[in-house]
Amino acid sequence: MLFLVFICLGCIPWLVHSLAPTDEVSDADLPQSGYLPNHNMQPSIVGSTSFGILWTKTYLPKERWYAKPLVYTPPGQKQLVFTASNQNWIRTVDAVTGAPINARQVQPPFLQSDLGCPDMPDFIGIVGTPVIDPNTDTAYFFAKGYQNNAASGGVAKGTYKFYAVNVLDLTDRPGFPVLIDGHNADNDPARYFIGGTVLQRPSLTLIDGHVYGTFGGHCDLFNYTGMVTAVSTQPGVGVTGMFAMEAAPGAPFTTDIMEQKGGKAGIWMSGMAPATDGARIFVVTGNGQGHENKDTPASGRTPLSTLDEVVANLGVGGGKISLQDYFEPYEYIGMDAADRDLGSGGVALLDPSVFKGTNGVRRIAITIGKNGKAYIMNADNLGGFKMGPGATDNILQTIICPNAVFGGAGSYPLEGGFIYFTPVGFPTLAYKLGLDQKGSPLFSKVGQSIDNSAGRVGVGVPTVTSYKGQPGTGIVWVTDVDGGLKAYKAVPDASGNLIKINIPPTGGLNKFQRPAFGDGRLYVTDGNARVICMGSPVSIPLNCTGPVDFGDVTIGTTKTVQVQCTALIPITKINGLTIQNPTFQASNASLPQGSLAKGATFSFPVVWNLTQTSIRDENGASFSSISPGVKTSSLTISTTNGVALYSNQLPITLQGNEVSDAAFLSLSPPEVDFGGIVVGSPGAATGLDSAFIIANIGSSPLRILGYAYTGTDMDDDDGALTFSNVTQTQGGSKIGDGFTSSALPAVGSVVAAGQSLTVPINFNSAKVGNFQSVFTVWTNGGSKYTLLTGSATTAPIGKLEVETSEGGWDGSGIMDFGTVSAGTTKTRRIRICNVGGSPLTVTKSKPPLQTELLAQNPFSDLYEGQSIAQSECAYAPIDIAAAPLAPNNPPHDVSDVWILNTDDQTFGVQEVQIRATIVSRQLGPTYDNGTAMYSYLGCYLDTNPRQLQKQYNLGTANENGICQKTCQDLGYRFAGTEYKVECCK
Repeated sequence: MLFLVFICLGCIPWLVHSLAPTDEVSDADLPQSGYLPNHNMQPSIVGSTSFGILWTKTYLPKERWYAKPLVYTPPGQKQLVFTASNQNWIRTVDAVTGAPINARQVQPPFLQSDLGCPDMPDFIGIVGTPVIDPNTDTAYFFAKGYQNNAASGGVAKGTYKFYAVNVLDLTDRPGFPVLIDGHNADNDPARYFIGGTVLQRPSLTLIDGHVYGTFGGHCDLFNYTGMVTAVSTQPGVGVTGMFAMEAAPGAPFTTDIMEQKGGKAGIWMSGMAPATDGARIFVVTGNGQGHENKDTPASGRTPLSTLDEVVANLGVGGGKISLQDYFEPYEYIGMDAADRDLGSGGVALLDPSVFKGTNGVRRIAITIGKNGKAYIMNADNLGGFKMGPGATDNILQTIICPNAVFGGAGSYPLEGGFIYFTPVGFPTLAYKLGLDQKGSPLFSKVGQSIDNSAGRVGVGVPTVTSYKGQPGTGIVWVTDVDGGLKAYKAVPDASGNLIKINIPPTGGLNKFQRPAFGDGRLYVTDGNARVICMGSPVSIPLNCTGPVDFGDVTIGTTKTVQVQCTALIPITKINGLTIQNPTFQASNASLPQGSLAKGATFSFPVVWNLTQTSIRDENGASFSSISPGVKTSSLTISTTNGVALYSNQLPITLQGNEVSDAAFLSLSPPEVDFGGIVVGSPGAATGLDSAFIIANIGSSPLRILGYAYTGTDMDDDDGALTFSNVTQTQGGSKIGDGFTSSALPAVGSVVAAGQSLTVPINFNSAKVGNFQSVFTVWTNGGSKYTLLTGSATTAPIGKLEVETSEGGWDGSGIMDFGTVSAGTTKTRRIRICNVGGSPLTVTKSKPPLQTELLAQNPFSDLYEGQSIAQSECAYAPIDIAAAPLAPNNPPHDVSDVWILNTDDQTFGVQEVQIRATIVSRQLGPTYDNGTAMYSYLGCYLDTNPRQLQKQYNLGTANENGICQKTCQDLGYRFAGTEYKVECCK
């Protein structure tokens, strides 16, 4: 793992000096691979009772953390946690105890109410995760507010400032903050930065004395252009580069900040930082307007002025920014129309020491977005536009996920190399690296979590830790807006399951988060304004060898390893031990009897006994499959302590590599589910691609003896499957109805010990239906099968309707409540029905959230990512909640829109117009239109000398309307009542 550290850190000199081994001074790692080997996270401890919530902190009402915490150890001091909030508060706390160190509000935040965009309620301040320079103890970040540090001011007066603060006391560094507003784009000087119209969502990246921040829009409102900005860390220098993702000549342009003609192509990436491996950064953009490429293939090396729906490789030498290369999906115009942003996820640059090909591919870049496609690219040649076969994508691989993904991919470079995605409402998916017969990288799905993610937008980026880079210790961490923090073992088991590690519940976490890690601790933030620290108590009674590594052990043999322990406190008794995996064995009789003094040492043997273990590879067996490979278990020692407040459970990790002398076939994954293809769609031209892996995990050569497959109809009365031999077609080998492989290894092929072949497969059909095949491989190392499944359907069709006052439905897109009496609530509904042949997905939803006009359930009705099945409808009630008013107040209008889009490419962005007139009771004499002649002025104290000098006693029947009529008849302009019976003028 030292090599990985040198690649990720050593190539950028500023990160080497004075950085503690377990610090996290930016969002994850610089390449955004999501792999962090340096934070002392052991699976056996994380899954034990000693791992829990160490502290929580709650601060101000309506304070939220979109920016992730950072962890830093100043020279000669204790580790601290740095946080930055939506209210522009920055804080440092003790990383172990949570005790406050310093706090400061840098300026008043921008008000969400000035936008009409509900994505971030209440306040918008510091949103993108800051970055800390350990060389100077300086934290850098962008903060949104108003001109002259005002507390309000509207969109036109919104600004962004770039701050540099001393982490030790949170004071401004000399020459900072720097105002970003007013700077012009270097590649199109007509475009200039207006802070009120844009959002700085992604995390920051620091390279060679320059901080790079990226900007997108608020709900696609206003005249905005996606921007990349470079600011020098040297005082007095300021902005050194600004690059517009939409520029002349291809992009539209207007100076009206309210008109949506800035080109868009915003960079938001669900908060991920621009990925970097040196003098370049990779960013991903969303919807745009220019479409300069139109439908003409183009190299990524040629200039392009409209960089919407692209992955861009930007050179950043000396704080200047320039386009070097790009990839744009062949269906980008359709993605724009259906609001299937490529830019909902960032780029992950994978570890080049593992994730590479033998065909010249030296580094892999991955992005995945709202269209549910993971694009596997050559980072040194992204692919341009329609430069692939048949004018498709010129990339390494496309992986189809079952739903949209926000945030991107995580990776684990050990044990063969894995990548992970978490689609909205679906399990976390694991794919393993392989090579096709030409040596090109090819990923195959090998597992998934048993549980699903939240069925709404906000699930975070998978992030992977290991204990000091050791195989067998990988943990995949996923944050969930409903399910809280989740942890899984990084390598799926033989059944294709990501084994969940049980940790204490955190409750739902903030959207698009990922944990920040310190020394054996992690930090997350939740929707209840809490900062949460989790970890293992430092007060453990014993210090024992761990993890215990058995190395390679051949099946049929045993190996013994001694575990050494030292008592850290007086211990009354060692009560015993337990081990999860029964092949690892230890005896309670080998433990010390009686008490132990502090400092006392002892050892005991642990045996890995594989003499009774047989390799069982029968398909459909009811027992667990045992196969060669890295195995882990947890050994837990239980103690009775002589000192209070110390843990009485000590988990120890056991690990080793189970080895077979013979050839052994591994076929993964157990099922390849292609999902659905829409017959007649652009994607149906090439079908859906996937892969499976034929691997020899034994120690002798593996010879392929044959293949066979079943038909789609498997419902035979006798339960027997009918197999057919694999046949050759024009497109390759037929391996099932609708399933083909272009590179199936020939019968007789040999796979060397420890090697594997990744076999590409494709599903396509011109007819509607469900398809499946049991594809079987026979070898001298056993036989295995994988289930292939796919479906072909017609396109989804979305039908948008609003509820009428009579309870019916119409497609006008206008919801007019008419008049609504003050103090009452009226409710009507919007619905989207799917009248097509495949599931319909809501791709954009921006509900109204005013005080008197609001969606009842803005985050659970018609939410982004919601799937609507065929012949079903999804509903969203809208309330006009008219506030109580005194009589004779003038009527006032309320109006707003609910912005919606779906993946039906004929649907388009819809703005449902919602309006109502709120009226109070009208008393006394009225005009012809029913409006009262007397307007309500309020309740006042009238003392001597009285202002209302005339008094009339109108008796107990008196009320405001009678008094006003009396005064109007007498010609008085004012009327008032007191003591019920008195009418005064």
